Amino acid sequence: MSRIHPSAHVDPGAILAPGVRIGPGAVVGAGVQLGEGCEVGPHAVLEGPAVIGAGCRFFAGSAVGAEGQVVHLEGKGGGVEIGAGTVLRETVTIHRSMHEGKATRVGEGCYLMVGAHVAHDCRVGDRVIFANGVAIGGHVKVGDDGVFSGLVAVHQFVQIGPGVMIGGPCGVRKDVPPYTTVEGDPPRVRGLNVVGLRRRGVPAEVRAHLKRAYRILFEEATTVAEAADRIERELPPGREIQTMVQFIRSSERGIYRGAV
Repeated sequence: MSRIHPSAHVDPGAILAPGVRIGPGAVVGAGVQLGEGCEVGPHAVLEGPAVIGAGCRFFAGSAVGAEGQVVHLEGKGGGVEIGAGTVLRETVTIHRSMHEGKATRVGEGCYLMVGAHVAHDCRVGDRVIFANGVAIGGHVKVGDDGVFSGLVAVHQFVQIGPGVMIGGPCGVRKDVPPYTTVEGDPPRVRGLNVVGLRRRGVPAEVRAHLKRAYRILFEEATTVAEAADRIERELPPGREIQTMVQFIRSSERGIYRGAV
């Protein structure tokens, strides 16, 4: 059974799983599906279509599913999908896709702190953490296990690899390669995210392979294509190495460089 505060508004077209709690002044619109045990805080606003996994928490003033900030937007647009166990702290905003039938996605177990913003058509992986004031533009892709410190802003269409840690404040305008730490303005790769790799159980041997791969990319090869070919030839084709190679080959905005 759900608990709904008398001052909250829940549209008859919303679907609430058992155990949902909705606080005073909150608005849950038509087409919103809330999973079991979700908590919607005071004055939070959820607009459909939105599919929200079990156990998500929406703190006061958070807003999900509003129209994307696009000049000359055509049509109603798509929706939002949020994975189970994700937390949106006060005033976090997530905009819906600008394309009908598509969705802005935030993965499972994410923690988005006060004032963070996810624009239309973004893809945010699982277990991602945004500190206060992080803002990512439209169509940005963020891999699993990313950690962004406060006041990081990401330009639209940028890709952030999995396991990346970004120190702010900074503006990110190029792609950030996987498993790295990045800081500065303009940003620069400062090294491998060794702590993050250890926490995910990546063995020392694989970390050494990644370090060697980034030295080929940053210090030895003259082009990204040459680096990708050499990494594939010279290093064991483990999951992390393959992820790195695929990422740098797929980059359209160019990647940040530095040292590892």
